[in-house]
Amino acid sequence: MTTLLNVTLTPDQRSLLTTIAQPWIETGEWPLWANVQHEFDMRGQDADAVFHSLPRVGNEAPFASGYGYTIPMRAPIDPGHKVRLTVAGASRLPKGRMATGEPFMHTLRHMIDLYISRPILADEVPSIILRSGELTTALPNLEPWFVKALPDLLSYEPAISTGGANLGDGSWEREVTRSVMQFRGMHTVEEYIEKTCEIVVANAAQYAPVFVEEETMTAEPSRGPYVDVDLMAELETAAATTRWKVHKLIALCEGLNDAYIAGNPYACAAMLRAILDHIPPVFEHTDFKHVAAQHVFSMKRNDKTHAQRLAAFKDIADDVMHRAIGHTVPRIRMDDLPEPIRLNAVLNEVLVMLPKTAPPTA
Repeated sequence: MTTLLNVTLTPDQRSLLTTIAQPWIETGEWPLWANVQHEFDMRGQDADAVFHSLPRVGNEAPFASGYGYTIPMRAPIDPGHKVRLTVAGASRLPKGRMATGEPFMHTLRHMIDLYISRPILADEVPSIILRSGELTTALPNLEPWFVKALPDLLSYEPAISTGGANLGDGSWEREVTRSVMQFRGMHTVEEYIEKTCEIVVANAAQYAPVFVEEETMTAEPSRGPYVDVDLMAELETAAATTRWKVHKLIALCEGLNDAYIAGNPYACAAMLRAILDHIPPVFEHTDFKHVAAQHVFSMKRNDKTHAQRLAAFKDIADDVMHRAIGHTVPRIRMDDLPEPIRLNAVLNEVLVMLPKTAPPTA
């Protein structure tokens, strides 16, 4: 499949898109997966099976080489995670096209205008920033909820995803890069979706299996990020309000995700150890083994088990970090890493604790 246009959706698939879109259109908030599951359970249907049957183009990972009607979520989907539609998914619904697709295209054309009008400087490349306040002035017909939710929507459009910040007063900033020029001259959401599919399929080709001297090289199964994308977004949101400085934690998680997708077990182990050394103060402890042994987790039995397994892994990570070169070859494989669900559970608990504790005074 090379495009998401003109795909015939089953009634169940269309119902799933509607269930996800409705609370977002009404409130600007994406639903928890548990609530979507419950609605389908009441009908005797399997929401997870329907979700994973939705069409996609390109690969699951890396991010820029895949695109679908929803953001990718690996099975089993955590009931506490939010599920989101992309512009392509929202635009398959009449109400979603009106509430999301058309406002998005107005915004995209405004971003293109901002980039085109950027100043030309001799000794530097200026940063072009889209700001929520300026956007509402430039496009006064945009609904306030859409403006508030726009950064989240932009984060999962792979051809134009860029960095930005949510400010403490509810406003936000988003960088505009040259990537928007790929959509210059386009006026309809169908043109945008078609072009995005073209871009991600081209990117996915970079990760296709290669053939060397008549021997077929078997590509490893693609891996998604180690730290869940929803969880990363929640950490970034927390950075704007918590007294804890979570910027390093976010950077470590991004490094872990990059190493995990690249299949580098040594870098993964080092990053994982760094994260476990970094977070204990949020739990009012100085060592992660104390966290695993003494902290009362929100999900008491399950999450405590995850924390204890991670604490045990620190010995392997220490070996990776500190064993000196010698006569033997130390080996660690991707399979030796803890399952991602364990760190995601502990980082979810970090989010719970951030408002409850305070950084120690200097």
